[in-house]
Parts: sequence; C-alpha cells; structure tokens
Amino acid sequence: MFRFPLLLLCLSALAADRPTVGAIRWDAWSGGGVTTQVEQTLAPSQYRARLPWFTEVDEKGHAHIDGSAPGVMEQEIAYAHGAGLDYWAFLTYPADDAMSSALSRYLASPRRGELGFCLILHQTFGVPTARWPAERDRVLRLLQEKGYQHVLGRPLVYVFGVDLAQPEVARRWTELRATLRSAALDPYFVFMGWEPAKDFAAHAAQGFAAVSAYAHPSSEPNFARYVEAFERHAWDSARRTRTPYVPLVTTGWDKRPRQDHPVSWEKGATYLSQATFPAPATPTELTNHLARALVFTSGYPETCPARTVIIYAWNEHDEGGWLCPTWTPNGLPDQQRLEAIRKVLKP
Repeated sequence: MFRFPLLLLCLSALAADRPTVGAIRWDAWSGGGVTTQVEQTLAPSQYRARLPWFTEVDEKGHAHIDGSAPGVMEQEIAYAHGAGLDYWAFLTYPADDAMSSALSRYLASPRRGELGFCLILHQTFGVPTARWPAERDRVLRLLQEKGYQHVLGRPLVYVFGVDLAQPEVARRWTELRATLRSAALDPYFVFMGWEPAKDFAAHAAQGFAAVSAYAHPSSEPNFARYVEAFERHAWDSARRTRTPYVPLVTTGWDKRPRQDHPVSWEKGATYLSQATFPAPATPTELTNHLARALVFTSGYPETCPARTVIIYAWNEHDEGGWLCPTWTPNGLPDQQRLEAIRKVLKP
C-alpha cells in the first residue's frame, strides 16, 4: 500500500476536490430496550472509555445514556462537521421505533444544514403488512429532504442486511423502486455485503449500482495488519475485478462487551466464542487508513465512480467502531478519533 509521505502529497493534490466521506449511524443511544442493553455492555470499567460523550455515570458506576437530551444532536452535528465529515448514513428502523429517534432529531435540528444525510435501508422491509405502505412512502419523503446526499446527481442509498431472496422482501423492494421511479428519483443503490465481486454479480440485476460493506469482522489482533488485510480483501479485489465499489474505512471491531453481556438480537452469533479481536486503533492508524481510502477512491475512478467513502462508524461503541467523542471521568469528551480524521479531511 501507499507509504505515508506519498499519501501526504496525494492528499495535498486532492484538497480542492476530495471524495465525500460519510459515517454510519446505528442509533441505540436514545432510549428503549436497546439502550438498556447497551448501557449494560459498556458499564464495566474496562469498557467505559467507549461510552458516548453524553453518558452520565453515577456513583455506583452505572451508565445512563440518553442521546435524546436537548442539545445532544446539535453538538453531534457540530463535532461531525468540525471534523470534515460530509454526511451521516442512518441505519433505518420503522418510524415509531426508538432506533429512529435520532434521525427525527437530526431532521428537526436547526443545525442540520451543516451535515448531509442518507439512508442505509435495513429494518424497513421487515415491518408488518399493514405498515409497509407508510414505510415505503417514508423512504420516498426522506430521499426528497433538503440536504439528502447525492452522488453522480442521484440520491445515495445503502442497503444492508436485507435478504432480497425472500419473496415478500423482493416484492417490497420492487415496489419501492417503482414508487421512487414514479417520483422521478433514480437512487444510486449500494449493496453492503462481504465479497465485492460476488455481491455485485448477485445484485446488479436488482438495481444496485455498486457494492460496499457495513463492517469488517476479524480476529487479527494488530489493527494496522487488520486494515491492511481488509484493503487487499475488499478495495484491491474490487479494483482487480472492475467492480463498482464504495470503499469502507473501519475504525475497529471489538465485540467483547457483548460477549460479557450478550444482547438479545445476536443470540448464537459466532463472535461470542471469538478469542481475539483487533486492538483499538491509534489516531495515526485511523489517519493513515482514511488517507489511503481517499487516494484509492480518486486514483481508481472506474472502480469508485461515486467518489464517496463510508466509515464504520459514527457510534457503534460496543461493537468497537466509533468516531463520536467518548465519555471521560473529568467530563471533557475524548475527541482523538475525530481529530485523526480531521487531519485528513480538513488538512
């Protein structure tokens, strides 16, 4: 891969016209049963450094997480904008689910103009039959919102964890695409999978313009080797096979908090018996990984025609991937990871 001095030269040349960069949002921090569970995963002392910055830890060491408190969304937007991010990619849940409240607060925020957004279609297709028309129409409205992220003049839409081989899901997918076409929308659909060439071969005919990934599991303990292996596995593979691709940048993968306090939605998952995970990324390792992604994206336009990069993640705190500032005992949020990407995005 590229040596860092060469990266700096390449980034200087890109400064005026760099690819856009987004970060995935999984919003488990705003109330409801999921928040109760992640409070437990991150409560042990060895994991508290991962807690989101707005957490309150009581005298007994219990973490109280409430991302719906006034001002939290505004500060999050300020953090992301200040670090140079262009957009958040919100993982979708039904409109009335607590996991959707952060998207609602973003849309209502007076600061939303500082940061774009797009969708990662996820739980949308699993709603009961009676709810489906409302969710379908909600997607249409969201894609028409001011500030929605576009690439190549088209709304950017990621799709993750959706089994299009299921007949009802396939029917809803076809119906959604027809609904969007009737509104003169032609989204740039990106399938988030695991093997770029195989994923594109399997899904291009279903309307996907490119492929990417949501995250990258690994048992490699060294973070630098972990990301270097992933870049070969995904980025270089896409380039060699001429697969349209949105490069994933990963900030980590360490699910030990969920091993210690299993969560209800991942019963029986293979990672529960995993012995090793990648070490936490150093700021320099994050800087280098993101810098390589920007150089790769600009250097191979036939592989990366959308000229965008997606980061795992803004706030997957208990899975090991986050950029969001974290809680510290002295009350001053730890912003080292944001500073690491700011060096690349706002040099």
